[in-house]
Amino acid sequence: MRSSPPDVRLPRVLVASSAHEPVRLPPIGDVGVLYRDIDLPALLGSAVSTTAPKAVDLDTVRGLRADDDGVAFVIERLAIRIMMTRRPQVAQHVAEVGGLALLHTLAFDSTGVSRALDSLPLSLGIGVAVSPGLALPHMLPSEILRLPRPLLAYGLIMEASDALACLSLADGMVLGLDVATSLTRVLALAMSDRTDPRRNRPTRS
Repeated sequence: MRSSPPDVRLPRVLVASSAHEPVRLPPIGDVGVLYRDIDLPALLGSAVSTTAPKAVDLDTVRGLRADDDGVAFVIERLAIRIMMTRRPQVAQHVAEVGGLALLHTLAFDSTGVSRALDSLPLSLGIGVAVSPGLALPHMLPSEILRLPRPLLAYGLIMEASDALACLSLADGMVLGLDVATSLTRVLALAMSDRTDPRRNRPTRS
């Protein structure tokens, strides 16, 4: 069985940020920020001043090691409990200390997804970030059912139709600020009209 820890919830939309500018999230309801490709001082400055839900791509923070100490720093100093990583052992540690880990998985073909699933620790608190997220609508239903929850669509989501398709399949998705802003009206309507009953629910291995 896999799901989010009971007190950690994945937002429906994460806006990607490298903190070069102040984070201004669009008014679309269930939205947070994903810090990626960022220097540690910039992460420190932005994270402590941002009240929205936060996540971080642990592998892309310059000046922070993606290991047990790095996980402890992110949780204890920055109060960020959602972390993305390509390292299964790091994902396992995030889950063990009460965070939500998203194992970053390349999905250019079904082989890549299968290999990632084979290495995925079977643990509460570990989901999957599928990259590119736009691959999700092109996967077979049986392939999507194999993916642990929560499921994050990450990358190449540029159009309204793509965003809505990914929202119907995943628990959350990552958008650039310009895309999220341009789709504010569409996303706000989509998220207010219905709640996906599969969000963050436990799934069978």
